[in-house]
Amino acid sequence: MIFMMLMICGIAVDLMQNEVMRTRVQNTLDRAILAAADLDQPLRADDVVDDYFAKAGMSDFLEDVSITPGADLPTTNYRIVTAEARTRTPTSYMSMTGVDWLPVYTSGTAEEVIEKTEISLVLDISGSMRFEGRIGNMRLAANDFITAVLDGVAVNTTSVNLVPYAGQTNPGRLVFDRAGGVPFGETTINADGDPEPYGFTYTFTPEPAEGEEPAEDPEEVEIYVPYNTVSSCLEIGSDDFDNIDLPSGGYAQTPYFMNWSIDWPTMDWGWCPQNDTTIQYAQNNIDTLKEYINRIRLHDGTGTHYGMKYGVALLNPSSNDTFRALNAEGLIPDAFTDRPGAFEDEDTRKFIVLMTDGQITEQVRPKNPTYYKNPDDELAGRGGDREQISSKGTNVSSFYKMCDEAKENGILIYTIAFEAPSAAVDQMRNCASAPAFFYDVEGVEIRTAFKSIARQINQLRLTQ
Repeated sequence: MIFMMLMICGIAVDLMQNEVMRTRVQNTLDRAILAAADLDQPLRADDVVDDYFAKAGMSDFLEDVSITPGADLPTTNYRIVTAEARTRTPTSYMSMTGVDWLPVYTSGTAEEVIEKTEISLVLDISGSMRFEGRIGNMRLAANDFITAVLDGVAVNTTSVNLVPYAGQTNPGRLVFDRAGGVPFGETTINADGDPEPYGFTYTFTPEPAEGEEPAEDPEEVEIYVPYNTVSSCLEIGSDDFDNIDLPSGGYAQTPYFMNWSIDWPTMDWGWCPQNDTTIQYAQNNIDTLKEYINRIRLHDGTGTHYGMKYGVALLNPSSNDTFRALNAEGLIPDAFTDRPGAFEDEDTRKFIVLMTDGQITEQVRPKNPTYYKNPDDELAGRGGDREQISSKGTNVSSFYKMCDEAKENGILIYTIAFEAPSAAVDQMRNCASAPAFFYDVEGVEIRTAFKSIARQINQLRLTQ
């Protein structure tokens, strides 16, 4: 009886020693394949696995390593590593029963996938952003965000639509023309009642051609610029917020005007951002995006609903034809001509990151789009020259329609209220996909908010 009890205890010791070895081998294998599957790993995946086992003194245990799509192939957004290891442990007590060894078998699979990611970064560039250093803090925060979401191999699968908005949003001349935009006239009636060209003359001194010496007395060159070529905003109406498509079917051009006082050091004239402040479509070049953010100029008004309209539309697969047209003009990288991806595509994630420092306002316009005072005198001081084309309530409703449509189509919305009044805080909170997706920040806290959002996006698009 005592012998049988000793045998049972001895067998338990043999099994325990076997399990200890199995755990050691399994832990080594798990660490090895996780490191090898890391898409930021600069070494060959099979070499990484071999190295882990060699340092653990288990090189002889490793039997098979499988790498998909292959250790020598360039990997863009996924890698799968599968490995098997076998060994055996000697027995001390079970050998008395004829069992001299116990087998140890371990296996595992690690997969890292960076899903295709589409982001619309919608930024407020209204005039109030010049106060309290907001525009400077926003630039730093947006640059942090761009660097984080396009880091490493993610740059191959991540596209960013950068959507600046003030009173309006400028989609650029190509999209303006595709939507059937109709420019306002090129003639005005001056104060004397006489017709004259509606534009301005730009004077500059040409730079000498490469290899040529500068002229001693270079001649200045004058170029006439019609005001209808300075910006390219479409006068989309309330009905356009019943869908999430890019505008189409014909629209008047937003007039060239200011409503509130301009601050020339930080702002350019226009309720519609000028043509050097247009939407940047499906970009993944960090330096190009940061350069654009750093030179962006402020404009008049807060039309958040317009920015949101374009932000959602640029994630809608119905915009693919426009993306192809933009690519043909060199405005979108070749890698993203098939975007936006289908909403139901399980390998694509879509995000909107929306920032504002102000509440949505009414939309006003000059009664005469080519009135001679529009390029020089702000509307707010001109009384009867101004008319309302949509109320604050209508515009807020249009904004919420876009938020709701985005959520219904699986787009995750992050919002930031940056030193914003209570009405704007409520608008941002209500638009966010969840309470945790909303940030109410001041000062340099905006950098923390953007970093937090970038970290969440990186986690959501990564499976391992």
